[in-house]
Amino acid sequence: MKKIYLVTGASGHLGSTIISILLSEGKSVRALVLPGEEKYVPEGVEIFTGDVTDKGSMEPFFEHGDDEELILMHCAGIVTIASKEDPLVNRVNVDGTHNVLELAKENKVRKVVHVSSVHALIEAEEGETKEAEELFPDMIEDQYGKSKARATIDALKFAQEGLDVSIVHPSGIFGPGDKRKNNHMIRAIELMAKGLIPVSLSGGFDFVDVRDAAEGILKCAERGKKGECYILSGHYISVKELLEGVNEIRGKRTPDITVPYGLVAFFAPAMEKLGTMFGNGKPLVTPYSIAILNTNGHFSHEKATTELGYTVRDVSTTLKDMIAEL
Repeated sequence: MKKIYLVTGASGHLGSTIISILLSEGKSVRALVLPGEEKYVPEGVEIFTGDVTDKGSMEPFFEHGDDEELILMHCAGIVTIASKEDPLVNRVNVDGTHNVLELAKENKVRKVVHVSSVHALIEAEEGETKEAEELFPDMIEDQYGKSKARATIDALKFAQEGLDVSIVHPSGIFGPGDKRKNNHMIRAIELMAKGLIPVSLSGGFDFVDVRDAAEGILKCAERGKKGECYILSGHYISVKELLEGVNEIRGKRTPDITVPYGLVAFFAPAMEKLGTMFGNGKPLVTPYSIAILNTNGHFSHEKATTELGYTVRDVSTTLKDMIAEL
């Protein structure tokens, strides 16, 4: 039986990294992208254009013969830190996921890995947050986390109905290979590397190398249990440690100045407005992004390590690779 790997969101940072790994292993890969995004997909794959919000547009992507079995990595989604509600976030992350799962069920896809997010989980008040037996989207304040929680609940329903789908919850993804320059943290690190962010902010978060997350997703496709969730986290790192790590690679000294949370939070709405006006509509600082840096931010990947063989590399390695690429 010939295996064909399907990757939605193939033009994105995570999707294209998954494809690169699959190609290095000699796998047959199909990529689903929006029209005009073909240039961001690694060469050597079969490219299909379609939109997850339009179920019919994806039907050719799922076509296969009796001697072929499909393995699907559903990476398509919209990540946002914006304060303003965007209806497209729900249409893509929730309705789009439902369309993909319906087609997977109709076409008897052998295995599905749905890419959720740690933002779909309610963080523990202290210690590390672990996989949840139940999700509560109405308790999540931001639109991105809500949408990911709702999509995850839907994926778990499909698992109960018989579709072999597992869910992964990556933490904040960073690392080399972001061709589209859409990743907020990578843009921040690029500014740090150019010396344009000279001081640190209070707080931090868990960040995972995109290559480790991609490997974790592929291991989940092999070993993940139906209806089970796996956190794919990396390391918790403070903004100060991140800036120090970047400056160490650059051979520069980091000023011992940390702007307190309250001050940054006060100016965050204005900074978001200015970033929207002068930053191609993609501000780095918003009330949500600052709030996230000052939550617990610690996530356990013990389950993924034990059941999937998931591993993570050092943050210093990721930073070196990113800066070398920049």
